[in-house]
Amino acid sequence: MRVSGERGAGPSGGERSSDARNPKSGAGATSAGPAPSSPLPAPHVITLLLVVGLSCAGEGPTVPVPEDVFFFVNLIDPAGATDSVHVVVSAPDLTARSFGAPVQAGMGRVVVSVPPGTGRVLTVSALAGGVETHRGQAALEIRGDTVVTAGVSLTPIGSGETLAARVANTTVLLLGVPGLMTAGDTVTVSARVEGVDAQALTVVVALSIGDSAVATVEPVGNNTVLLTARGPGTTFLAASSGGVQGGAVVVVEPAAAGSLSLQLVVSGLTNPVFLTHAPGDGSRLFSVERGGRIKILRGGSVLPRAFLDIAGRVQAAGGEQGLLSVAFHRDYAQNGEIFVYYTNLAGNSHVSRFRVSADPDSADPATEEVLLVVDQPYSNHNGGLLTFGPDGMLYIGLGDGGSGGDPLGHGQDSTTLLGSILRIDVDGGTPYAIPNDNPFVNDPAARKEIWVYGLRNPWRFSFDRVTGDLFIGDVGQNAWEEVDVVPAGTGGLNLGWNVMEGFHCYSAATCNQAGLTLPVLEYPHVEGCSVTGGYVYRGAAVPFLQGRYLYADYCQGWIRSFRYLNGQATDLRDHTEDFGTLPLISSFGEDAAGEIHIVTLGGNVYRIEP
Repeated sequence: MRVSGERGAGPSGGERSSDARNPKSGAGATSAGPAPSSPLPAPHVITLLLVVGLSCAGEGPTVPVPEDVFFFVNLIDPAGATDSVHVVVSAPDLTARSFGAPVQAGMGRVVVSVPPGTGRVLTVSALAGGVETHRGQAALEIRGDTVVTAGVSLTPIGSGETLAARVANTTVLLLGVPGLMTAGDTVTVSARVEGVDAQALTVVVALSIGDSAVATVEPVGNNTVLLTARGPGTTFLAASSGGVQGGAVVVVEPAAAGSLSLQLVVSGLTNPVFLTHAPGDGSRLFSVERGGRIKILRGGSVLPRAFLDIAGRVQAAGGEQGLLSVAFHRDYAQNGEIFVYYTNLAGNSHVSRFRVSADPDSADPATEEVLLVVDQPYSNHNGGLLTFGPDGMLYIGLGDGGSGGDPLGHGQDSTTLLGSILRIDVDGGTPYAIPNDNPFVNDPAARKEIWVYGLRNPWRFSFDRVTGDLFIGDVGQNAWEEVDVVPAGTGGLNLGWNVMEGFHCYSAATCNQAGLTLPVLEYPHVEGCSVTGGYVYRGAAVPFLQGRYLYADYCQGWIRSFRYLNGQATDLRDHTEDFGTLPLISSFGEDAAGEIHIVTLGGNVYRIEP
């Protein structure tokens, strides 16, 4: 990440001195010229002076001078075009006072001190290079130690957009916004509300971004967000709490191209089709071999003994059959449970639970507990991935049952498990339970395990670690490959097969698309033959890739990526210049740190590096 300048708004921003925090100092006030001529006193004031004069002997009357009330004038400039803000307070009963402060990252905060009273006129000016660009006025009433919150609209002097300022006893501060971000950068930004005494208040601050194509925010804690630079441009990160507003300009520059590479991790595996890690285990990776073995990768080497060997139970004769994936329970460190998906000797799909032995590098094949068996009418389109979602549920991908064109109509049939991604609770029952928020749990005509359906062959799918969105690479029929995205927590979607192939009606000039959820991306078979779904990158080694979804084509061997924003695939990139092409990309893999690996059926595992 490259950072230049100091445009991020800090906790003080240089706009108030230590004297400004002393409500009795009156510091910060400067004369704005001779006092304006005073109007004649109102009759009740004259009466008051007469009474005081008659009741006092000797020295003249002592009239107490009210203590100043301190407050903020918060100027918001989302375009970041101004560099300073100037405030003048005038009133019939006091000498005009002027105050000023710099505008940093689109936010200017001026501490103003004025005695209580009515009829105070606040004139706010914004300047750029010493030239006034905007001006606005508002009348204030100051009571005791508070100011009645007001807004000031600053109209442009000449052309430009109207700016806004808010008058309040507090200000919103943003901490951690860099002056310049590169597309792909991610930083943690926090917000807090302060009074003029610099004391933080325990309140909730709402944060939002103006243009999600430039940057996005994801909540990660109280008043804290993950700010991710998406694409080149300028936008405004707005912060608000009650009637108080603040924020900062976010500037993003394009990421440097051609800065990625592939590092060979291991070679010599036998038909590897999947790679993953155990929760919290940063030292090992687990490679699934189609013939029925799971191997451990540690320190750039493959351990000679298999972690799990069930080759005698696995049918791997067909090109889409075999031991296809493994998933580790999120409490694996405590319960030692692993889950595997394989086709048995009859060619049907098995989902089974195994347990690790006393040796942490060896699972016990005798502990198999079969959770689910699904009959397969044909040898292809088995799906084959299972993974735990961020909700702790186990998700299982099943193809439409095979042959070509879905002759049995499984894709649009919710009474069968085929052509679907299932969601089950492996902790809630024997052998499993149906989550009570599954979409078809109360539909007697549908299988209650189904989460989404209308899929042809969801060979590889994954969850975004940050957003929880589900990304699915669904292998196409004769013409189109597709990537589908299911927003976090959204079940029951019909993803279209075999009514649709990609964005196109399948085997028909027209078709009824009512109720279907179309993919976010497709590519034609002139560019490839079989999509290999990947992951949204959430590692730290390659900032440019942050938030990008990587996918590949099995036949052509290219790797591409896009950003998912506002329900669309945006900023599509082809990484052939970075990686070249790889033969037979069977899967992607993610390690404990979120770094992405690439698996080829020929036996190699690569890691993406800068």
